[in-house]
Amino acid sequence: MAWSRKLPTRLHLNDGRTLTTLADARDLVLHLPKADQAYPHWQSAGDLLLQAAYRGRQDPIFDAGDQFLRALKSDGLLRASPRSEHSRV
Repeated sequence: MAWSRKLPTRLHLNDGRTLTTLADARDLVLHLPKADQAYPHWQSAGDLLLQAAYRGRQDPIFDAGDQFLRALKSDGLLRASPRSEHSRV
């Protein structure tokens, strides 16, 4: 498993944290309340994170990064900023 792999995009959260690796994203999901983890957008993000960590190909990482971005936006956890701040890593 390669949890140290970089996300395709740095994600800047409202609380000041920046997510840059699969491990950062995994830790955020694991610390969400159980009820939030059950939402479909977080279930999908978690599944894609697992695929990205277990496979050596880039495709699952991009899919996981995109879904994680959607989940963060859906829950209002992503810091509002110019697009350039959520830059490719």
